[in-house]
Amino acid sequence: MEAAFSPSGVITITTDFGHRGPFVGTMKGVMVSRLPGVQIIDLTHEAYVHWPAEAGFWLERSYRYFPQGTVHLAVVDPGVGTDRDVLLVIGDGHAFLAPDNGLLGDVVERVRGTVYRVDPARLKGFGIERLSATFHGRDLFAPLAAELAGGRAVPASIGAPTLDYVPSLIEAPEKRSGELHGMVITTDHFGNLITNIEATELAAFRHPEVRAAGHRISLRRTYADVAPGQLLALVNSVEVLEIAAAEGNAAELLGLGRGGPVLVVEAG
Repeated sequence: MEAAFSPSGVITITTDFGHRGPFVGTMKGVMVSRLPGVQIIDLTHEAYVHWPAEAGFWLERSYRYFPQGTVHLAVVDPGVGTDRDVLLVIGDGHAFLAPDNGLLGDVVERVRGTVYRVDPARLKGFGIERLSATFHGRDLFAPLAAELAGGRAVPASIGAPTLDYVPSLIEAPEKRSGELHGMVITTDHFGNLITNIEATELAAFRHPEVRAAGHRISLRRTYADVAPGQLLALVNSVEVLEIAAAEGNAAELLGLGRGGPVLVVEAG
C-alpha cells in the first residue's frame, strides 16, 4: 500500500549552496514556472559543503514545523552528474526528495516512511530531460519537487519502493562503562556546538557532566544561567545536547568543530 501524501503546495529547500551566485534563485524560478503560487521556504543554504549528514540532521529536526503535505527538497550532492540515485521518502504526511548519499538516512528512521528510488526513465514524462552534469538542483530536483507539490506526480509514478539506500552518516552515541561518548554534528551562527546526544539519553544520568576539549561543563537550563563568557551545556530547541558560551563563541573558545568528541559522565 502506497504511503499517504496529499500535497499542500509548500516546498522547503535545504542546500549547501550559500547565497553567492544565482543557484538558489534559479531553482526557485524553475519551481514557480511549473507551479505558480507555490510557497517556497528556505530551511537553510548554509549546510556544511559536501557533507550531506548535517543537512539531513536539520531536516529531520525541522520538518514537523511545516504543514503536512509539504515537499522537503534537500540538495547536498557531491556526487552530482554521476550515477548516484535519487530518493523520495513519504512519511508522517510529508515528502522528502534528495540524493541517495546518506542525507535522508535519519529522516527515514524518524518518519518510518516508505522509500522510493526515482527511476530516471520516468522523468521524461514530467518534461525533465536535459540534465546539466553539475546542477541537478535546477534540472532535476526543482522540477520534480514542483510536480510533487502540485500533485501531478505521485510516488508510484516516479519510482518503485526500495529497502536499499545509503544509511545515515552520523553514528549514534556509544555508552561505555557508564560514560556516553558522542560528537559535535555542527556549529550554529553563535558558535554553539550541537551534538548527536539526544535529550532522552541524558536521562540515564542523575547529575550529568559534559566534558569536551579538557573542560568540565555543567548542564544548565538556559544561556543566562551562567555569567557572560562562561561555558555551559544545555538541551537545545531541537532536543539534543549543546555546548555554549554565554554571550560568546564556544567553538572558538574550545577549538572544537564538526566531529569533535563530547563525553557525558556522572558528576562526582
